Amino acid sequence: MRTWHRTLLILASVVLPAQTVQGQAVCSAPHSSPVLARGGTIKTLAPGSGWFQTSVFRQSSGAFFDPTGDRRPYLANGRADTYSLYLTGAVGVVRGIDVWFQVPVHRLTFADITGERARSGIGDPRASIRVSPQIFGTDAIPLAVRAGVKLPGTDFPVDPRVLPLGEGQRDWEVSLEAGQGFGGPDLTGYVLGWVGYRWRERNDETGRKPGDEAFAHAGFGVRWRSWHVELAAEVMSGRPSERFGLELDTGRRQLLQIQPTLGFDLGRGTFEITAAVPLAGKNLPTGPGVSLGYRFAWGAY
Repeated sequence: MRTWHRTLLILASVVLPAQTVQGQAVCSAPHSSPVLARGGTIKTLAPGSGWFQTSVFRQSSGAFFDPTGDRRPYLANGRADTYSLYLTGAVGVVRGIDVWFQVPVHRLTFADITGERARSGIGDPRASIRVSPQIFGTDAIPLAVRAGVKLPGTDFPVDPRVLPLGEGQRDWEVSLEAGQGFGGPDLTGYVLGWVGYRWRERNDETGRKPGDEAFAHAGFGVRWRSWHVELAAEVMSGRPSERFGLELDTGRRQLLQIQPTLGFDLGRGTFEITAAVPLAGKNLPTGPGVSLGYRFAWGAY
């Protein structure tokens, strides 16, 4: 009886974390554009102008939101740790159109009483194109439309004992973004936000199709001289996943989190520290995360 109990414990501690310990799951919609706050407007980048940001992220969690939304500790005293490096950039192509890209590199570990498993490598890269009314020669409407794709960066492991760095399939998404600044030259406030939808393809290697997801982000910030602070909230709600044609309601991903940010100008760029604090969710880690990033820009934006 003890042998069967230990065998089941080992299997559960291997399979369950694989569903929640994923580098790509650390953010519900990691496509925010820092220049929205910087310029106090939603305008796309001027042709030839751009920015590049290097950021590191860490999340540590001993629990996860289960399929019912309850916080549940990992079995066998498990703990999941995510260390990520994000390389993100954007550049203006023509008036009213810019392009955006992001490449993540992850280091994932999961440790429990059965041992420790770890994996490092490239996560799922993303790219998108943004179009604003500037393409028609007007700056009067503070809106932009973004269309993007997420590609598998690493082969999805068939072995459940190997931690996945991504989800092994393409995602397509569209979002409507808005943002506006107000105030004087020394003290400026701004609001920004977006709503969107993500269509998720099937992973042919596993026969699993993650559920499509709706997402939204809203934030308010203040810039005073070289300093700025921002408080934002993100929400993501997914549909049931599918496995070999069967719909699994327990496979929904959901997330509600807040993101406070503190930033200041440093040298030719801007340094930011952002926390990600999950408040509620399903099938995602409960632990808070923190990121440190440095962004520099060129041209007029």
